[in-house]
Amino acid sequence: MDVALAERKAAGHPAASVFAMDAGQPEARRAEIDAADLVISMLPAFLHPEVARDAIATRTPLITPSYLSPEIAAMDGEAKAAGIPILNELGLDPGIDHLSAMQVIDGLRAEGSALRGFESYTGGLVAPESDNNPWHYKFTWNPRNVVLAGQGGSATFRERGLNRVLPPHRLFKEVTSIEVPGAGRFEGYANRDSLAYEKIYGLEGIETLVRGTLRGDGFCGGWDALFQLGMNRDDARLSLPAGTTWRQFTAGFAGGVAGDADANAVRRAVAEATGADAAAMALLDWLGLFSDSALGRTEGSPCEILQDLLEGKWALEPDDLDMIVMWHRFGYRTASGEQRVRTSHLVYIGEDDTHTAMSLTVGLPLALAARMWMRGDWQGTGVILPTGADLYEPLLEGLASEGIAFTERDAEG
Repeated sequence: MDVALAERKAAGHPAASVFAMDAGQPEARRAEIDAADLVISMLPAFLHPEVARDAIATRTPLITPSYLSPEIAAMDGEAKAAGIPILNELGLDPGIDHLSAMQVIDGLRAEGSALRGFESYTGGLVAPESDNNPWHYKFTWNPRNVVLAGQGGSATFRERGLNRVLPPHRLFKEVTSIEVPGAGRFEGYANRDSLAYEKIYGLEGIETLVRGTLRGDGFCGGWDALFQLGMNRDDARLSLPAGTTWRQFTAGFAGGVAGDADANAVRRAVAEATGADAAAMALLDWLGLFSDSALGRTEGSPCEILQDLLEGKWALEPDDLDMIVMWHRFGYRTASGEQRVRTSHLVYIGEDDTHTAMSLTVGLPLALAARMWMRGDWQGTGVILPTGADLYEPLLEGLASEGIAFTERDAEG
């Protein structure tokens, strides 16, 4: 939305032109799409159905990192008739996770092996050399999405043959400890609908199927306390007296204490209300939730007020580096009946605070796919996910040439 920033990004490249456009204006949007040979859309997901309709009407190929919506999925026949691809879910997660998982899954099937379990976790984190806070976390993408973690509803997954539903208030209590070679120990919590991947990946009847998010060791205990308090809720509006302190604000969520309660009383009330242990309470203390510092605003949702605080505490500084960690585990039975486990992991550290690991792992798959189409190396049509070998083989090869590559290990299981 900043033309000057776009011009700096273009950096005078002879193939680049910069213009401002309101993507919500149908005529202007369709005119630009019609003028293009291919469109990569990084717009918010709710706008993509409209972009897809324009792409079909103008017969313009479309690539996006957003999750495939039912509305766009229903356009498959129209996209095929137009002779164009609408390629979705081609960023990091979703995106690189599809490419890397399907390459292993198809490879195991080709060997005659039978999949018993698939677990996959991804995290946008801070690089070890820039990890200087006890949460082991800094913002590397949209802070609002991070702060709303857990508000999206229950997680569904399969564990040892049992379909499970994990409601929001337990998401950050049932975490999986994951050791990733070269990166360290992390906590993984389940994402929304892991069971959808049973069909997407052709894993019908698999015993274990979990997809989740990675956070630093200990993070989930602190976040669970904030979640139990309701401090990341966005469904309420608060009007607060000028000068309200973080201690007073926190007391309003804990209950059982007066407005003038001291910090220790508020701490005790929070621990009792949330069940937070000493380590989690220390994380809340580090944020300053029991301090006499003023909030800095007098109104907003709890989520907005908390985000203000976290953006200051979890800021990625100019000299900081971020890190992407992706980890898959495949349990399988060989053709000879041997039980084995294969892991595949990616650890990728950004170049600087502009060319971050997050921006590169989201942007490069899109760029590589666009180049393939423009060169005629790929000719898919219809509404597509990047789960076929015609996409994952060349895209993973292209990512590896950029230093984004997976390491596999196989062991008895």
